[in-house]
Formats: sequence, structure tokens, C-alpha cells
Amino acid sequence: MRRLLIATAAMSAVVFVGRFSMAAEESVTGVLIDQACGAKQMSKDDPEKAASSHTKACATKDSCAESGYAVIAGKKMWKFDEKGNKLAKDFFASHDHTKVVVKGTEKGDTIQVTSIAEAPAK
Repeated sequence: MRRLLIATAAMSAVVFVGRFSMAAEESVTGVLIDQACGAKQMSKDDPEKAASSHTKACATKDSCAESGYAVIAGKKMWKFDEKGNKLAKDFFASHDHTKVVVKGTEKGDTIQVTSIAEAPAK
């Protein structure tokens, strides 16, 4: 009986910890930007507004693209993981807009990106 209680308690702990360690996928609407230029925008009073004037031409220059990509929403910048960087390059290859909806899992100041889409017009 004692072993059964211990085993049940152990299984419950594993399920409890596992359930709360998985992060849910979230959506962030903001400005797609390269990390080098994005870092500069973060010192502004309204980083998202400042980033909105950043051009696709700059973000896709070799020197900027090599820094990786990010999304700025409000006063926060989330850096992309490797997959996100590839998806950002693919997005820029077929879109001229930088206002996007990024879906993924947040890990601190990074997003493990699952998709990038053009944000709907307001």
C-alpha cells in the first residue's frame, strides 16, 4: 500500500510539473525588424512606433540580416530563434510590409517562432 501511495504521488508530481513547464503558443502583433536596428529602436520613447519607419531594404541588407530578426511590440523586443530567422527571410521575400503577427512560444526575450503573417490592416 505504501509503495502504491509513493508511486501515485510521484506520478502526480511529474504530471503537475510537466503541465506547468510547457509554454503555450502566443501571438504577438508588432514590427518585424533585424536585431541590430531593433536594439537601437529600444532606446526610443515608443520603440514600436520608431521601428515602424524601419524599411524592408535595411532589414534585408546582409549586415543587418546577419544579426537575426525580432519583433517589437509596444516597449518590448522578442528575438527570433533559428527557425524564426528563416521564416522572417521568407516573409520579406514575398512581402513589403513590416507589420506582422508572429506566433510562437515565448522563452524570456526570445520567441520560438511557428509562423509569421502580415498583420491585418486597421
